[in-house]
Amino acid sequence: MARDDRVYSGFVRHDYILTFAIQDATSRAKLVELCRGPWQGDEVTAETWEISNTLSPDQMEAAVSDLLADGDRAAYYYLSDAKRMFRVVLSSYEPGQRSHEPREP
Repeated sequence: MARDDRVYSGFVRHDYILTFAIQDATSRAKLVELCRGPWQGDEVTAETWEISNTLSPDQMEAAVSDLLADGDRAAYYYLSDAKRMFRVVLSSYEPGQRSHEPREP
């Protein structure tokens, strides 16, 4: 087989560790329900889940990002085909605010 420059995945399922801090109770409950239900997750703590599902890392990022508001934060870790661990940090900040700056009350 000729080699092309595409990366093919041998995995059908993806394993993630997801941890989050979401202030809004409704958004937090929606994420927990996704973890518990369709994402087939196991609760480690109230804010950390082990998840095994068919979502790609891009789909996982989009789903979690939709639930984040200003000041919320989430990170997930996953193992790639090359057996490398990746960390993806998602956070929502007010326009013009840097991630290391505290939010004003």
